[in-house]
Amino acid sequence: MSTQLTLEDFEIIYEKTYNRTLKYIVCKCSNIEDVNDLIQDTYTELYSMLKKKKQLQLDNVENYIIGIANKKIKQHYGILYSIKLSSLWIKENNEEKMIDIPYDIDVEFKILDNINANEVWKYIKKKDIRVIKVFYLYYCLELKISQIAIELKISESNVKNILYRTIKDIKKNVKIEGDIDV
Repeated sequence: MSTQLTLEDFEIIYEKTYNRTLKYIVCKCSNIEDVNDLIQDTYTELYSMLKKKKQLQLDNVENYIIGIANKKIKQHYGILYSIKLSSLWIKENNEEKMIDIPYDIDVEFKILDNINANEVWKYIKKKDIRVIKVFYLYYCLELKISQIAIELKISESNVKNILYRTIKDIKKNVKIEGDIDV
């Protein structure tokens, strides 16, 4: 069954397809830092097409958007993508953002929590791309282990091993603020 899409449908399409597209991009990219740019480029291209053509006649909207995402990933990585090399991690910009702080919040705890999360994320980013993807899908997108296994085409036990071994490694090698030094 074919669907007609117009520019007015963009927000609805975005809401319905965002999670699947994000999962696809996370699973296919070589550098987790590229995810936001790739998702933005994907939906920008869809928006531009709808604006230019006024309407699109599609059989499967989600697959069409995944196709755009696939094209954007290939353009972004070029030859590296086609031979499946992982890119090197670059140091993240230290952008400061203003935050509205509710009156009843424990600022010290939130700051320590944020520092700890950043330290853990920096440590994770030094790991193999498969470890990074598993952590991102599990902790950021809150996918179940079985879903991650399907998305990454690995066994559930492999996903569990990656999670548990890396957590053990983090506990051993990342200094968490507030922990008692033994």
